[in-house]
Amino acid sequence: MQLSDSNFIFSNRPRYRLARHGLFWGVVWLYFTVLYGVFPIQDFLYRGYGKTTAFFMGFLASGVSSVVFMPAHMVLAYGITYILFPRYLNKGQYWKMVIGVIFFSFLSACTSAALSTWIVTPLHTWLGTARARGGGLSYLLMAGLRGGITVAGFVAAIKLVKIWYLKEQAFRQIEKEKFQAELQLLKSQIHPHFLFNTLNNLYALTLRKSEQSPAVVMKLSQLLSYMLYDCNASEVPLEKEITFLKNYIGLEQLRYGARLEVSMNFHGDLQSKQIAPLLLIPFLENAFKHGTSEQLEQAWIFLDLAVEDNVLTFKLVNSRDADAETLKSQSAGAASVGGIGLQNVRKRLELLYPQQYELQIQPEEETFLVDLALRLPEVSPVAKRHPAPLAELPA
Repeated sequence: MQLSDSNFIFSNRPRYRLARHGLFWGVVWLYFTVLYGVFPIQDFLYRGYGKTTAFFMGFLASGVSSVVFMPAHMVLAYGITYILFPRYLNKGQYWKMVIGVIFFSFLSACTSAALSTWIVTPLHTWLGTARARGGGLSYLLMAGLRGGITVAGFVAAIKLVKIWYLKEQAFRQIEKEKFQAELQLLKSQIHPHFLFNTLNNLYALTLRKSEQSPAVVMKLSQLLSYMLYDCNASEVPLEKEITFLKNYIGLEQLRYGARLEVSMNFHGDLQSKQIAPLLLIPFLENAFKHGTSEQLEQAWIFLDLAVEDNVLTFKLVNSRDADAETLKSQSAGAASVGGIGLQNVRKRLELLYPQQYELQIQPEEETFLVDLALRLPEVSPVAKRHPAPLAELPA
């Protein structure tokens, strides 16, 4: 059994509890034996015993006395931790705690005085190490109270630390479960939202009986395969996410044909990098939904994605019509960070990369700009909830 094992500290199994209590009271016994052993040792030396014999007899007398006084210490220590704490501490009834501590302190002092009078004093008298003490009963009560408070203070401190630690662990577990549930909800919202937009595109092509419909179905199949099988992980290789973006753009290009001009640029250290899945796709969806689909003439989209020093920069600019209705909807979308998709992506950024990103959305008269700088973590963003703040991000 390892003392560092969490089972030893927190387990309620009898053998672990007995081992914990045995270890603690063993330390208490050793402490009082060494602390008060010096007096009988001096007495034995004064009476002419050799040093070895004096040390042995002195510590023997002190050790027996420490064992005898233990029940008095236990009265106060266990009274506080196993009676007062469970009944009054968790309920916030502190005045009852104070009264209870006074009661058990008095009971412990009385027990100590009785043990001293009937057992310890006769023992030291027989060994010839008894010392004259003034004050009578009041002295015995104060001495017993001093020892009981010393031990009970350590016991109460250990118990409070254990209570705090267990509550902290329970809080962290609840927070983790809440975090996972919220993240799963956001991801589940992304899937139908993306599928809805893509099926609308396919529906438009089938209405025109476009020959591109089979190609759209094929690309849609590839996209869904990525979403269903790869996106279940908390993070995916950045290269797979980039492939997903390219397929999505290719799907939209099939839909809009020559009316859409797309410029894509991917560069930097893209290998061996991880990112939360489907994190960037809402920006593309917004660009096509509020930009390309609402333009009657030539539309364009510019995308630049780079990774340098483990910082990902994602810039997306799309054209849009400058009529009043479009500007109104786009400005409102920017103020609230877009519709369902963009609201979700901001929430996911807050959950997965707190203080590790900068997101700017700038609606202009004829363009719409998204500028994201994101520090990619060395470990999974789900496991690393509170990383150090992002110092400087490239422009």
